[in-house]
Amino acid sequence: MTDQHSILVVDDEPSICWALEKMLTGEGHAVVTASSAEEGLELARRYQPSMVILDVRLPQEDGITALPKFLEETNHAPVVIITAFGDLETAVAAVKHGATDYLTKPFKLEDAQRTCRQALQKSVRRRGSRPTRAMQPDTGSLVGVSSPMQLVFRQIALVADSDLSVLITGETGAGKELVAAAIHRHSRRADKAYIPLAPVTLNPDLIESELFGHVKGAFTGASEDRAGLFERAAGGTILLDEIGDLPLAVQVKLLRVLEQGQFTRVGDDQPRTADVRLLAATNSDLHSDVASGKFREDLFHRLSGVQIHLPPLRERPDDIAPLCEHFLKAMSYEEISVDDALLGELRSRPWRGNIRELKNAVGHAAVVARGRPITIDDFPEPKPGRGDDTASQDHLLEEVIRDWTETMMSDGSKVDSLHSKFLSAVEPSFLRIVLQSTGGNKAKAAEVLGIHRGTLRERLRAYGIEEN
Repeated sequence: MTDQHSILVVDDEPSICWALEKMLTGEGHAVVTASSAEEGLELARRYQPSMVILDVRLPQEDGITALPKFLEETNHAPVVIITAFGDLETAVAAVKHGATDYLTKPFKLEDAQRTCRQALQKSVRRRGSRPTRAMQPDTGSLVGVSSPMQLVFRQIALVADSDLSVLITGETGAGKELVAAAIHRHSRRADKAYIPLAPVTLNPDLIESELFGHVKGAFTGASEDRAGLFERAAGGTILLDEIGDLPLAVQVKLLRVLEQGQFTRVGDDQPRTADVRLLAATNSDLHSDVASGKFREDLFHRLSGVQIHLPPLRERPDDIAPLCEHFLKAMSYEEISVDDALLGELRSRPWRGNIRELKNAVGHAAVVARGRPITIDDFPEPKPGRGDDTASQDHLLEEVIRDWTETMMSDGSKVDSLHSKFLSAVEPSFLRIVLQSTGGNKAKAAEVLGIHRGTLRERLRAYGIEEN
């Protein structure tokens, strides 16, 4: 960044002010610091900074309350909030009160540097802020203190008040529905309908009617006109869960809704307007579905302009303790404690069912414990799944590859040719096995492999594998 800016840092921790001042002055900016909101507002009036970095917890007036005042004093210069309390409510409150972005303590200086650069790249004279709506309580169980969940909270806060479509990805049971509900709850559409729907639960022949409605006589059983999901959710939000299971014919019509804001009822030719925000969720790999032709590429790109990935529980073990506490409180078992030894055991479990599995396990343990402290014996056995077999197979495959690699390298094989040698050794057998499993059907084999039929044909020809 070459342009010089004046930046105001408001934080009652001298070490934070010092570190940010050193970082920002090193980039050529002029920096002033304050230890309270009151002092910061006086400096803002005097210096008219290009950006404000504002802590939430301050000695007198807190940062969230003071934020609108800083926006007014600086003619809506970007404000980056600093908070040690990285919960969803704080994130949303900061953004709704006009913050450009926020940092969670403790933060790395490179993260702060990147955030500040992005904030300064935006207009330093932001448009007037919208009236702030009253915050609604976060009644869902979207709980987390881990770094991955802080990122999710930040993404929700930044995207909630827009009308952008959002693709929410993550494993089954990770809480994708809770993310969607939180986006709606903190959006400008919060007072309108929120309708979640999993197309996979519907009769394939009725999905289009369920989404877009139908007119009388459109098909057998259509005895009267019926409004679809996009009409019933007018002004609100729709969540299409497991979007990858949507039939291709319906995907085309959904794309029209997203691109033109219009749809037609089944059996009708009169277009209707759709004022609906669409959220989509999936636990499948849509990239592979696009490659195999199962999912339209244009719809994928239209849906995935904003993506929020919800990490599995095994990648955020720091969230297990607050989740256990949350579930016990929700079940009216606040008196039951979970000790450190038990938490250590729970953190080591794979949790293939993610949050849903943990919630059920905590409920089971609370009932079995009957008021005494919970022990590991009160919990059900870890959920079985294909993960055990997969892990075993992966380990076996890894051993085979390791033996092959060590043998080749001990023979003096060049490292830069090792990859091609490995493919030449493995891929022919792999392709033969897949072809055998599909009865020699190359189109089906290409679909299974996730590659184009022409690519498969070229590889078969290169390896001298006879084509039937």
